[in-house]
Amino acid sequence: MYAEESAVGGDRPFGGMARRHRLAAMLRPELPSLVDELVREIRGALPDYQRLGRAHGVILRRRVEYLAKLFVDLVEHPQSAGEAAGKTCRALGRVEGHAGRTLDSLHAAFRIGGRVGWRRIARVGRRRGLSTEDVSWLADQLFAFLDELCARSTQGYRQGAVTDADRDRRRRLLHLVLRRPSVSPFVIDELAATAGWVVPDQCALVALDGGRYLPRAPALGPDVLADLRGPVPCMLLPGPVTTERIQRLCLPFRGTHLAIGPTVALAEAASSLRWARQALRLVAEGVLPDVPVTVCAEHYSTLWLLADPGLLRQVARRRLAPFARFPVKQRSRLADTLFAWLQAQGNAREAAARLSVHPRTVRYRMRQIETAFGAGLRDPDVRFEIESALRALHVLNVSCDA
Repeated sequence: MYAEESAVGGDRPFGGMARRHRLAAMLRPELPSLVDELVREIRGALPDYQRLGRAHGVILRRRVEYLAKLFVDLVEHPQSAGEAAGKTCRALGRVEGHAGRTLDSLHAAFRIGGRVGWRRIARVGRRRGLSTEDVSWLADQLFAFLDELCARSTQGYRQGAVTDADRDRRRRLLHLVLRRPSVSPFVIDELAATAGWVVPDQCALVALDGGRYLPRAPALGPDVLADLRGPVPCMLLPGPVTTERIQRLCLPFRGTHLAIGPTVALAEAASSLRWARQALRLVAEGVLPDVPVTVCAEHYSTLWLLADPGLLRQVARRRLAPFARFPVKQRSRLADTLFAWLQAQGNAREAAARLSVHPRTVRYRMRQIETAFGAGLRDPDVRFEIESALRALHVLNVSCDA
């Protein structure tokens, strides 16, 4: 793609600058419709591109737009566009290598692009009355361009290819990091050096819904450890995890629920995964919102509160027992009142506003509650347990008499 090593960049017999500017000016108005045609032909002919979801379809279109514009830029200014072109094409190959795919589909897309591009050059030539020399020169530039695309992407692919042995080594490394009791850091460092993985100070574990289809070898980046084959698939991301990283992570797992655990020291990776799996379970049960990616840091109180359902039931049974003396229809109303009153720190007016009732109603109900609960409502520890039990009922959307 560089001026000194590419036919596109070379000064061919008919490649004077005036001619370059003139031909590039003829081709630029064709780019929008050409991109439409290229995307349509590629997706129609190649199964790998037919299955693309919306997000990956957008990425395909952007790549096609870039390469089509790049060809015209190289026609007009071979030297200024050459270096960026080489880097981009190598990057395309590295993506395929990291993803564990072959270059067959990418190179087939290049060949389709060549056919479509040649048809468009011939059409423009007839419409604009180009000379045979002009059309021949553009054809030379196009096929040299395609040769460079294949060569550079192959270079990038070889740099980025991840073998099955590499993936197995990284999978073992992930399980070593998660093992309890923990293994020696020296063992982890030794295997990490073999796997080419930089050991981070912090990490966040990602739990994935194992019941959904997961890609065999998605492009995750060299700093990610993953096991997507086990019954409880997971990944390790070096921390801290940014919003941009989360957005990129969603692309290969479209249609799958992910939960990202807290960012912790590497030695605490198993705890991060435990919380991520807890969050995924609460999503499945309808307790947490049904969104593609659940970030544990946004739901700490709920995760903590529901961490031990058995113990929570014991606390609720013990601390909410006084409600049993009221009629069934009255229990939920009184429980809601007590919860609002505790949240308002005993302020009847604020509790009434939360419940959309008159303050006198809150005071009347609280007299009934205080009679039933007795001195326990004045004990800080008891009040904490009562509020925790009521908060859990509220989160679970379960009534007091359930």
